[in-house]
Amino acid sequence: MARTAPNTGARKSDTLQAAFLRRATSALERMTANASRKTLSEALAAPTDAGSLARLLSQLDVVGSAVMELDPLVPAFARNIEHRKLLIERAGGTVSAEDAGRLIGISRQAVDKRRRAEALLAIREGSDWRYPTCQFDNTDVAAGIADVVRAYASSGPWVTLDFLLAPDSALEGRAPIEALKAGNREAVLRLLRSEAQDGFA
Repeated sequence: MARTAPNTGARKSDTLQAAFLRRATSALERMTANASRKTLSEALAAPTDAGSLARLLSQLDVVGSAVMELDPLVPAFARNIEHRKLLIERAGGTVSAEDAGRLIGISRQAVDKRRRAEALLAIREGSDWRYPTCQFDNTDVAAGIADVVRAYASSGPWVTLDFLLAPDSALEGRAPIEALKAGNREAVLRLLRSEAQDGFA
């Protein structure tokens, strides 16, 4: 009777997962013991598990001075995760390349091509690209999205999304994505040029 070779890759992965869980659980137990009821309530108010964890990690008093000395960027990293989750919520979520293609009537390959040409805003999630839904306008991409994506190409997709969703007095208090969808592309282009001159884009 033939014997199957042991799956060493799977065993190694299980061992890594167990080691990570032990370390993460230990850290969470220490932080939870240091957290006030108010801090824990605020963390639990986050809409996702990751959001709750990010809110807890962003609290300096909870993380502790010993951790801060070893890894001072932990709270900033956690705040960044929380901010990104809020951006995704304000963007109306994200869709896959296939779903983005269905929204605007093109193939997945055409969506990928537009992303590579910096004509669509895409955010990396693991090994996948996700497309914030705010950039889609009925059956097309809002006019001017490519201008914004290209202007912020060196800064990355999160900075681009932040720009699109942030209300600005130059747009009468509207966010650039709202101005684009209202047909005010020129006003957004002026704002982009202004920020580029100030060194933001």
